[in-house]
Amino acid sequence: MKIGSASVRRRWGKGRIAVLGVASAAVLAACGSSSSSSTTTTAATSSSSASSGASGTPYVMHAILSQTGSASFLGSREAKALQGLAALVNTQGGIDGHPLQIDLQDNQSTPSTAVSYATSLVSSNVPLIFNGSVVAVDASVDALATSNGPFIYDLSPGTHPKPGSMVFSAGISTKFDAQAYLTFLKAKGLTNIAAITSTDGSGVDGFNQLKTALAEPQFSSFKLLTHQTFDPTAVSVTAQLSVIKAQNPQALIIWTTGTPLGTVLQGMSSLGMSSIPTVTTDGNAAYSELTHFSSILPKTLYFPTGMLYLPPSDITNAAVKAKVQAFDTVVQAAGGHPGDAWGLSWDPAQLLIGAIEKLGVNATAPQILNYMENLHNVAGVFGIYNTSTSDHRGLSVQDVTITKWNGSSFTPVSALGGAPLAGG
Repeated sequence: MKIGSASVRRRWGKGRIAVLGVASAAVLAACGSSSSSSTTTTAATSSSSASSGASGTPYVMHAILSQTGSASFLGSREAKALQGLAALVNTQGGIDGHPLQIDLQDNQSTPSTAVSYATSLVSSNVPLIFNGSVVAVDASVDALATSNGPFIYDLSPGTHPKPGSMVFSAGISTKFDAQAYLTFLKAKGLTNIAAITSTDGSGVDGFNQLKTALAEPQFSSFKLLTHQTFDPTAVSVTAQLSVIKAQNPQALIIWTTGTPLGTVLQGMSSLGMSSIPTVTTDGNAAYSELTHFSSILPKTLYFPTGMLYLPPSDITNAAVKAKVQAFDTVVQAAGGHPGDAWGLSWDPAQLLIGAIEKLGVNATAPQILNYMENLHNVAGVFGIYNTSTSDHRGLSVQDVTITKWNGSSFTPVSALGGAPLAGG
């Protein structure tokens, strides 16, 4: 099935949302067995829909997402994206006549809960699991994968799968995020920087990628004045921010995802640090989160993002443009604002529907892995995918653009790779 291109103007802010019809369905995450069973508990929800054109045995897709807890702003939208895709697929006859059934389980943003659900799925020999939504939770489930499966698609860009493993990672690598935002800051002369990162997996990965990038020759002009850390459950980071403020940085890097970001922003606001240009992870580039934090946001807030944050009219690659237009249509129809929280499950879904249509609904995890390691110039909403046994993500720094939150929407301020646009 393929979603036809629809001409849509992206509405990110307060204006009217334009919703156009979608000619046909294309993207789907197909993971699971051809079984009609579906787990439903107080911590798990299931969604399915069938069409008269899909009369075969339901094909079950399993996803363990952070629908509640600190990462719920990601997981809840990742779930809606998968549900929207399933509905589209089923209106077009399902997968080769098999209606798609989605099994969604809530890991509550905790590793132990995620492992509990994943262990049950592994014992049932499901071939594929969607695993979300932040580093610590994803990594705990990744350890369950063997050479025979399941194929696990992490929905956190901060995980870095081993070459040849059964694990893929969604979105743009935090390695390329760091390269892009440093390119941007360097061009603007903001080379005396400070960083504050959480001590969880997301924060540790973000700082490791920053350190690695700063060691590259092209970024030798940067000076990291101080690096402060904090527990993501902390209610205040005033002490750490006071140290940063005393160093008078030209820019601040905040690497944490979700609720802890609010703790840092509240401290910055209280200490009068809102005028410092600030960069944070694209995991926080969510309309709902930023509008919630509107009263404490810094004056200039940057994000390294994929092409899904660009207006379709700004995308020169025709295939990517068509994907973004279709993505916008579906997300807006669901009442959402296009962004990472939706896209991190959308592109994996888009890629995997291709795998299942090619291999059949009885595809095994090794077969899926082989297909996924051989993607060449495949368009998605994040950019162009090229994968291999050593690259289980498929995107590069040339798929990254720097965007700025203007109070009601995201504005691109760099070209692909991070070079500033005129006036950006």
